[in-house]
Formats: sequence, structure tokens, C-alpha cells
Amino acid sequence: MADASQHGTSGCPACGAAEPDDLAACDAIFQKVIARDFSEPQRMPLHRLTVDAYALQHPDRYMRSAKSAAAHLVGACWAIEGNDDPRAAQAISHYLNGNPPLQRPQPDPPPRQRGALTIVDVRDAPDAHEHKRVVLAWARDAWAAWHAHHAQARAWLASAIDRRT
Repeated sequence: MADASQHGTSGCPACGAAEPDDLAACDAIFQKVIARDFSEPQRMPLHRLTVDAYALQHPDRYMRSAKSAAAHLVGACWAIEGNDDPRAAQAISHYLNGNPPLQRPQPDPPPRQRGALTIVDVRDAPDAHEHKRVVLAWARDAWAAWHAHHAQARAWLASAIDRRT
């Protein structure tokens, strides 16, 4: 994905989507997508992953604090790497609400390239089946871009689960 702002073109400077005119327009697309999650129950199981993937591509807005960075990195890690532990979702929430000592992931700043797929691809999915396929591909793509932070996300996830056992 080419970062639109690097090339002097319009588009989202965070995720590089060429279609929205700017960050605000990209965020408007995101708001429409998550509203659709709530209005179409078959899309809801991927809502959390949709939020995490969007945050990974828009970290200046959605991952400002160490806690929000941890929440989105751990959420993506849990969903994508297939942690089947049924206690994981509750453990992540409990862990982050308990104010654990967190530091912003290093290296900082976040990755410059954040994946080839964007929220525009999710918006354009014509049905629930395609929505699922696109959200999973998009989230994997965004997660892969954060490869330098995978070990930290896995450690936070393990800490969250360990504290609940």
C-alpha cells in the first residue's frame, strides 16, 4: 500500500487508502462499518477485530496511550493467532482494566506501512460471508505490519491469561 501523504495525493494519511479524501473521511467510513456490525448480527462476531484492525492502521488516533496500544495489539494477537482459550476475552478486559504497568510498545513510532487492505475494502464487502473474509484478511495484513511488536503483544496476552488462572 502506498501512503497517500507520501506521494502528495489525497487520501488517508494513516492507512493509505486512496479513496477517502482525508483522515476524517476515512473515520466516517469506519463509523459506517461498525454501525453495520450492530445492525446486521451476522457481522457482529468480527466487530472487535474490525476495531482492532482499524486502530492498528490509525495508531495516532486510537493507540495514543500504552493501554490503548496494548488493547488493540493484544486483541489482534488473540484473534489472529488463534488463542482458543475461552477465558482470553474476559482476561484481556480484566487485565487492562486493572491498570497493569504498561509501557508504549517499542520501537516507537508505529510502522510506516500498515498493510495493503483498508477499511474501504471492508466497507465494500457485499455480504456477510465476504465481510468475514475481508475483515480476516485485513486484520492479518495490519497485524503483520506490526511484526516488531508481536512479542510484546504475546507477552501481554500471556500475562492477562495467567492472571486469570
